[in-house]
Amino acid sequence: MKFFDLHCDTLTKCMDTKEELYKNTKQNSLEQLLGFETPVQLFAVFTDDEFVPYAYKYAKSAIEYFYAQKDKYGDCLYIYDKTAKQNAVGAILSIEGGEPVDSIEALDEFYMLGVRLMTLTWNRVNKIGSGMTSGSEDGLTQFGRQVVRKMNKKGMIIDVSHLNLRGFEDVSKLSERPFVASHSNSFTLCAHGRNLRDWQIDEIKACGGLIGLNLYPPFLNESGKADIYDILKHTSYFLDKGCGDVLCLGCDMDGITHTPRDIECTADMYKVYSAFCENFGKTVSDKIFFDNARAFFDKML
Repeated sequence: MKFFDLHCDTLTKCMDTKEELYKNTKQNSLEQLLGFETPVQLFAVFTDDEFVPYAYKYAKSAIEYFYAQKDKYGDCLYIYDKTAKQNAVGAILSIEGGEPVDSIEALDEFYMLGVRLMTLTWNRVNKIGSGMTSGSEDGLTQFGRQVVRKMNKKGMIIDVSHLNLRGFEDVSKLSERPFVASHSNSFTLCAHGRNLRDWQIDEIKACGGLIGLNLYPPFLNESGKADIYDILKHTSYFLDKGCGDVLCLGCDMDGITHTPRDIECTADMYKVYSAFCENFGKTVSDKIFFDNARAFFDKML
């Protein structure tokens, strides 16, 4: 099976614990990804609370770590650019939470360093806007509006996962290019603030964006316990909403404390693929697991 995933936190988790991307104790690794045909993974630079005071410096260190790992494992790790390879992991760098971007010049610099997608906020308030669980109902700041325009101009992909509702509305009005929710599920099925309301799903579909299915149990089921059946329910709901060309994976490995039952790590995603093929057919499953994301990034990069 082919595999294209819009979000993981493996990069900074490995850097913080001084482990390797190739083989580690995390939920995701190059070794696991290499078990799939033509794997492509977005590696997020996430700034945890303790690093926020020097977020720019921390993000630069994370990107340096990534390129050091690429130099070390260059035979099986490459920068994805419209060509998916076998026996190697295609990597796309992203930033989760705009804390490192404290100026337009910083945004330019991160683009030059290979960052192609940015999740505008995490759960906090930052200089760009407010996260869904921050308690703030404010929309994008003036600087945030500058960032959206600049990202459009540079061809960087805007990610609205974690962004609050007012911020989402602002992006929808301002952005002249498709935007994504890299790791969010359906609010109708699981009423967690991080999930997408129906009108948000419609906006992303209308602009030609992407929605990445998140594996975090509290985003799948209000009980906080989930299994593959819950993933199927969210997938079926999105498909019924006409998202057959929009839906993809945003597994959130190493950004979540626990996973659905029977899925401990990325290597177990073949179980989800098998269940998808059984319930939705191979063509639809291949679109969700690879084809939709590839078509989008090949167009946008």
